[in-house]
Amino acid sequence: MSKKLEANGLWESSRMMLPQHKERIIQHRTQIHYQVRPIVHEDEWEIIAQNIDMSLYYTLQATIEVFHEWGNRYIRGIVTSVSTFGKKIKIEMENGFEWVDFDQLVAVKLEEGGV
Repeated sequence: MSKKLEANGLWESSRMMLPQHKERIIQHRTQIHYQVRPIVHEDEWEIIAQNIDMSLYYTLQATIEVFHEWGNRYIRGIVTSVSTFGKKIKIEMENGFEWVDFDQLVAVKLEEGGV
């Protein structure tokens, strides 16, 4: 029997690839690790707000989970400012500070005490 008819022989024997096929393969490889933003429940938003307030007023260390398309990242620090107008929080870390949008928050957990 011909090798073309065995296993993956049909594809292996044909080395021609259209540009559209290459483009689609590259697009597929880049979308493999893409994540969709989770929907945060209303109760979870209350817990997030409480933990932000406690970190702000009592200078408690918090771990903030921030959504990113390629995988969530974690920021460990103290909330030093909340901008309700800009919908951002300022997190003071050991090596500086960072502003994070409320829309990107997934979870906020306190290291000591709190919810």
